[in-house]
Amino acid sequence: MAPSTADAASSGRTSPRRGVWVFPSAPAPALVDAIVAAEALGVDEFWIGDEGPARDPFAVLAAAARLTSRIRLGIAVTNPYLRHPMTTAIEAMTIDELSNGRMLLGLGPGGHVALGPAGVERSRPLAAVREALRLIRAVSRGESTEGYDPPPGAFTRPGLQVHIGSRSRRFQELASREADGVFLGGIPRSALGQTIAWAHSVRTIPLGVYSTGVFGEADAEALRPRMIMPLADSPDHTLDALGLERVAVRAAAEALLEGDATAAQRLMTDEIFDDLIISGTPDRIGGELAARVERFAPSTIGLTFTTADPLRVVEHSASAFEVMNRRLHR
Repeated sequence: MAPSTADAASSGRTSPRRGVWVFPSAPAPALVDAIVAAEALGVDEFWIGDEGPARDPFAVLAAAARLTSRIRLGIAVTNPYLRHPMTTAIEAMTIDELSNGRMLLGLGPGGHVALGPAGVERSRPLAAVREALRLIRAVSRGESTEGYDPPPGAFTRPGLQVHIGSRSRRFQELASREADGVFLGGIPRSALGQTIAWAHSVRTIPLGVYSTGVFGEADAEALRPRMIMPLADSPDHTLDALGLERVAVRAAAEALLEGDATAAQRLMTDEIFDDLIISGTPDRIGGELAARVERFAPSTIGLTFTTADPLRVVEHSASAFEVMNRRLHR
């Protein structure tokens, strides 16, 4: 079990919350079981992606809300295109009510995995996310605004937290101006410092730093070509930092979707792969997480996974967090 808050306080340092994010590829009951186990193992946050034709994260979190009492429940991220913002707000508010205020709504522009199967174009993404944030705030607070007029006795949850999740500078600056926090997932290690600076450019907000985690060499090699997919949606500054051309990355991603991993394997060199993920034993991963906490001082530190066995990665993550806390408080 990870050290308690009291243990952290007695060490003279403040521990960040510890979190896990998963792609909703596992069966829904397995995801709910993983959330329950995560709480028992001392994990503080559990986030699920909203990725189009996969398990519905709102339904999974609603099921977990009544089986847990402490862990915060998040969606990172939903987009403004596939649901009306009022619907998104009401679903999140319902989970917030079920969980007694533990819901975290992550909002971002969405990527090809979520939008592509529906044939939806990502039009004016910054404006779309800003508009959705405005409407979600109005719905949660029961306030009239352009595009929303609450009926008498409308359901409200004014404390609903909305975080922005994106790798783009403009979205970090939007989060710094208007959001309750920022979810930074899939940011290369070499770009984290600059990205965090953008997220704190207007005001200091809660910062969640989530890195792709892989326990074991075989899992790492299986993941290697698939890491081209998040890069295909990355902003120019990320690709520039990695020395990659967008045309080549998108071509490799499209080929991978067709079953050909050759180009993705070629582009995903050891140097780039190591910049994108944290891999190895729980001891090694815990040490790397401790180093990121010491350097960036996030509110939450976490690991992201695409896995058919969410319980396994939760157990390994809890071990890594235990190592992290020992190193932070020694």
